Amino acid sequence: MDREKVAVIAPGALAATSGKHRPVERVLERMIPHAAEQLHIRIFGIADGHLPSQGWIGSVPFYRLPGGRNYLESLLRHLRKWRPDTVDVHGRPMLACQLKGRLPLSRVLLTMPSAPVFSPSCHPKACTPHVLESVDGLIVNSERAKVELLTHFPSLLTPVWVNLPGANLEDHVPRWTPDGERQRRHRLAELGWSDRKIILLAGCLPSIGEENRIVSALSDVLNRMPEAMLMFLASDVPSSPRAIHELAAYFPERIVRLPAAPTCTLADGYLLGDCLVLLPGDETTSMLTRLEAMAAGVPTLDASDSPVVEFAADGLLAGGPDASLMDRIVLLLQDEEVSQVLGRAGREIVRRHYRWEHVADRWVNIVRAGNAEAKTPTASRRSIKN
Repeated sequence: MDREKVAVIAPGALAATSGKHRPVERVLERMIPHAAEQLHIRIFGIADGHLPSQGWIGSVPFYRLPGGRNYLESLLRHLRKWRPDTVDVHGRPMLACQLKGRLPLSRVLLTMPSAPVFSPSCHPKACTPHVLESVDGLIVNSERAKVELLTHFPSLLTPVWVNLPGANLEDHVPRWTPDGERQRRHRLAELGWSDRKIILLAGCLPSIGEENRIVSALSDVLNRMPEAMLMFLASDVPSSPRAIHELAAYFPERIVRLPAAPTCTLADGYLLGDCLVLLPGDETTSMLTRLEAMAAGVPTLDASDSPVVEFAADGLLAGGPDASLMDRIVLLLQDEEVSQVLGRAGREIVRRHYRWEHVADRWVNIVRAGNAEAKTPTASRRSIKN
């Protein structure tokens, strides 16, 4: 039997083969080669004038088409010639709507990589019930994104699937192993932090009200535990330097960024950390960071006011959702047994469910479920003409 044809439309995915490795592109780069074992896939992006018109992600061809006003027509010429069974559009609701109207025989899915694509700040015509109902299915990358989507559009009839990104266990030396602890102690000693407890921070500080709550919790932790330090991972930059400057004024030696050095990688940051606190931010970036931390055995906390339970390990923290952010951070820094249980549980969850081959399998199942859904009368009524 011939494999089903799937066109992945990713206008922002040039970096997937140019070495820049932005979060959305990393998902495609890691997932697509596994999915290509089950589906016949082609990827379509936008040319930037520097890279060739065709590249490859594994065995999957990547076509770069002229952008601007000619992009839709150029894309349609390719798709009509190839005649894919399914078209999966990444992050462009209006484009997905237009393609559904012009390709009535193809199932069109819309992958929305982060909640801001349907937030109030989004262009009012780019994400409306009409647009979302025009496609045959929606894919988001976290339970939080699904909750936000259905909160914005409570009467939405289009099926919504969740497909979380993945992580490579092989990229990390896990905490709570003799080799991991030995490497960690050596690296901390090199940095002069042998007696420190490292709180990793990823994401950006949000609006003023939420920001004050989070900054207050972090400040309370630093006051309560003189050995605690805050470390921002990689190039994550807080959206409000004022708040960090206020903290730094009181704790100038205890707020740092991951050291910039050729030998200091993101995996090195996970090796140093006692826990990871996820600040609000881009959903794709946050979930990738979280899963990588879990793969490294680092326990994680969601700093949002009402965290959504994504993994079974989320319910293991003492005090549950009623415990303050400060209390939960302090618990992980002080109780090594709890931290070890959470860290090992997180790594095991990744091993069983969130390796990249698992992500690919879920996407393949969603594509096939979308094919079945598109054959129902409801899906046919949603199809529109542009």
